[in-house]
Amino acid sequence: MRRVLIRAALGALLFVLVAAGAAAGFFWAMTSHFNPAPPRMDYPKPGSALEAQRQDIDYFDRLMALDRSFSPAARAEAERRVADLRAEKTPLAFPQFRAALLEIAALADNGHTHVFYADKARPALFPFRLALFSDGLYVTHASAGQADLLGSRLLAIDGLPADEVMQRLEKLRGGTADWLRYNANLQIEFSDSLYGTGVAHEPGQAAFRFLLPSGAVVEREIAADQSRNAHDPVRWYSPEPVSDLRGWRSFTPRALPLTLRDFDAPFREIRMPQSCAALIQLKANTDEDGHSISDFLRKTEADLEAHPPCALILDNRFNGGGDYTKTAHFAHALPRLVPGNIVILTSAATFSAGITTTAFVKEAAGARARILGEPVGDRLAFFSEGGEGCLPHAPLCFSYETGKHDYAHPCRDWRVCYWLNWFYPVRVKTLAPDETIPMRFADWQAGHDRAFERALAIATGKD
Repeated sequence: MRRVLIRAALGALLFVLVAAGAAAGFFWAMTSHFNPAPPRMDYPKPGSALEAQRQDIDYFDRLMALDRSFSPAARAEAERRVADLRAEKTPLAFPQFRAALLEIAALADNGHTHVFYADKARPALFPFRLALFSDGLYVTHASAGQADLLGSRLLAIDGLPADEVMQRLEKLRGGTADWLRYNANLQIEFSDSLYGTGVAHEPGQAAFRFLLPSGAVVEREIAADQSRNAHDPVRWYSPEPVSDLRGWRSFTPRALPLTLRDFDAPFREIRMPQSCAALIQLKANTDEDGHSISDFLRKTEADLEAHPPCALILDNRFNGGGDYTKTAHFAHALPRLVPGNIVILTSAATFSAGITTTAFVKEAAGARARILGEPVGDRLAFFSEGGEGCLPHAPLCFSYETGKHDYAHPCRDWRVCYWLNWFYPVRVKTLAPDETIPMRFADWQAGHDRAFERALAIATGKD
């Protein structure tokens, strides 16, 4: 008997070791295939600014070659534009060079493929922040010197109407129309973007025309500076103080909707007052600022199990992504934990793993799930994963994407289909909102979150 037990134990140990080895081998192969390191830099010291820029162009081209999201036609056009840059006889000014690289990366038409500032770069930003609403761009945060602009709508920059400004900035990123507009809301903060795309006539400054809340129109020459950091544009929907904007002021709506309070908290569970419904907000799909998403979801699942709500609102509008494996279990458990309606709120800022989480919940909940708000920030088929590399001289980096996700169709080509999806399958026909409810400035100013209010009515059966 003792020998039998020993053999059984050795067999079990061998099985565990073989399984662990197989898992390790699988993840090593997956990482090697989908997360290639950027090419080595083997350039000599440049003898001129033109030579330095050509080295940057060459390295950008080598990084771009790692990205698998370009169609053959798009890659041919990208290579043509790279060749044109190489043929320049004098170096481009940095804003024009940056804009050219962003526009080349945008040809991939893939939301994840993009060029961004290196960590040490200090891009110049204008001393106000614009929130994007369905009826325009409005100043919601400003330095003390520009505080009189709070609540104003942007009309034009250097004589170019705001809509045309946004159209130019939309060329700096690939993806869906909603995602391009969301990204343009970020780019409009950077003086490099305005000057590089020809919107601004001078570097580092521009003439902005605003419609003030009083109805008066004001035009003002405003300079940018490098004293502040950029943030995700959704942050400007909240009037709460921003840590690195000391001394700044914000436009405060008449009341702050529950969904926009405590905005810097990445995860929240709230039991709705005078209702049996619960609200869960995810603003990321990964740990944020010392907050563990795994701990939050574990505690929230235990709470939902102990005290089941009649219905649930999952506010995923500000979830820019991260790691979808962290929310997979929770998303699939929700239909068991919530007996009633599950309403999911989305927007163009719902991106990457935020989209995957939305798809997990919709697939798991079936007919009980409804999506409200605005379209998510990408298609059901997109490329992500990959890696990034920074240019040898210009403070710019390129994010190359290698793994295909397809949540509407089977994806079987092992060369491009991301292998981890075999263990986390999801299939949905669409993530388009069942009801499109845009955020309007007039509603926000009055203290209303129409999408959330509608979700609450549906969740509690009052629709």
